[in-house]
Amino acid sequence: MRRSLFQKYFLVLFAAAIFPMAAGGISNWWFSYVDQRAILSALLRSEATSAADKIESFLDGIKIPLGSTIPEDVSANASVKQLRLLFLRVMHQVPGILSISFVDGDGAERLHVSRVGSNRTEGGADRSGDPAVVGAKTAKVWYGPVAYRQGSEPSATMAMANYDDTVLENTIIAEISLKAIWLIVSEVRVGRSGQALVVDETGHLIAHPAISKVMQGADEKAALALRGLRDAIAAAGGTAIASRNAENERVVTAGAPVAAAGWMVFVEQSQAEAFAPLYASLWRTGGLFLAATVLAAVLAYWLARRMSGPIRLLEEGALKIGAGQFDHRIDIVTGDELERLAARFNQMAEELAISRDRDERMMRLKRFLAPQVAELVEKAGDERMLAG
Repeated sequence: MRRSLFQKYFLVLFAAAIFPMAAGGISNWWFSYVDQRAILSALLRSEATSAADKIESFLDGIKIPLGSTIPEDVSANASVKQLRLLFLRVMHQVPGILSISFVDGDGAERLHVSRVGSNRTEGGADRSGDPAVVGAKTAKVWYGPVAYRQGSEPSATMAMANYDDTVLENTIIAEISLKAIWLIVSEVRVGRSGQALVVDETGHLIAHPAISKVMQGADEKAALALRGLRDAIAAAGGTAIASRNAENERVVTAGAPVAAAGWMVFVEQSQAEAFAPLYASLWRTGGLFLAATVLAAVLAYWLARRMSGPIRLLEEGALKIGAGQFDHRIDIVTGDELERLAARFNQMAEELAISRDRDERMMRLKRFLAPQVAELVEKAGDERMLAG
C-alpha cells in the first residue's frame, strides 16, 4: 500500500521516539522484578531457616534429656522403679513429652509412662515390630510420622536406641506434642500477610499460625498439594517460587528443611504485598509511557508536517509552473536545501516567463511582417520575370 511522505515521516519519527522509551521501561521493570525476587527469596529463605533452626533446637531440647534418662550401664534387667523416676523427671523438665516407653533388647515393653493415658509396668507387650523400634535400629534418632491425637492435636514419635557394641540393649520411645512448634511459626512475620507453616514428609500440616487448621487433622487433599509444593521448592534450590496456598491465594513461598525430623518449614507472602512496590512502579512507568506516547505522537506529527509541508509546496509549484503559470512563486523559508530548491524553481519560472515573453514578441513580429514579406517576395518575382 502506498503511503504519503507525511505518513512515512510520522511513523518513522514516532517509532524512533517511542521504541527506545518502551525498551528502556520494559528492561528497567524486568531488572527491578529480578532484584525484588532475589531480595524476597533471601528474606523468606532467612525466615524459614531461622524457624527451622528453632524447631531443631526444640527437638534437641527433647532428645538430649530423653537420652540421659537411661545410664550407660543400665541393662534389660534395670529396676522399673528407677526407670519410672527418671521418666517422670524428664517429663517434668520437658512438658512437650506426652509419654515415654522403655522397650528392652528383645522387643518387650517394660515400662510406659503417660500424661494423657494409663501407665503400664512390666506389660511385656511385644513391640519388636513397632516402627519406632525398627526405625531406631537403623537411625541414631528416629522420628515417626505426625499423628493427630484424638483426631486433632498433632504429635510425633521419637525413638532412641542404646547399643552395647553392636547388640541392641533397649529402646526409648517418646510421644511428643507439636503444639510448641505453633509458637515458633506464629512469631514469623513478613510484612502484613507473611506467615510460616511446617509440614512433614507426607505433606501433612504440623504447625500453622491459625492453629485451628492444624487441629482439623489430616486433610489428604491439602497434604497432596503441600507435598507438591515441598517438591517444587526442593527443585528450586531454595529460591522462592510463585504458588497458591491452601486458600488458593497467589503467594511467594520459600522453604528450609528441619533435617533431623525430615520436616520442612514454609514461609509465604502474598504476591500482591510482596510485589506491591514493583506494581506501583509499573503503574507509574505505564502512566509516564502513555504521556510519552502522546507527546511523541504530537512531536512526530509536527516534525512530519514541517518536513513534508515544503515538499508538498514544491510539488504544487512544479505542477503550476509546468502548466504554464510562470508567474507563480514557491514561498518556502526553511533555511536549508528545500529553500534553495524553491529558489531554483522560482528562478526557472522567471526565466521561462522571460523566454515566453520573448517568443510571444517574435510571434507578434512575424505576424506583423508576414504581409510585407509576402509583398516583397511577389515584387521580386515580377522583376525577375520582366528581366527574363
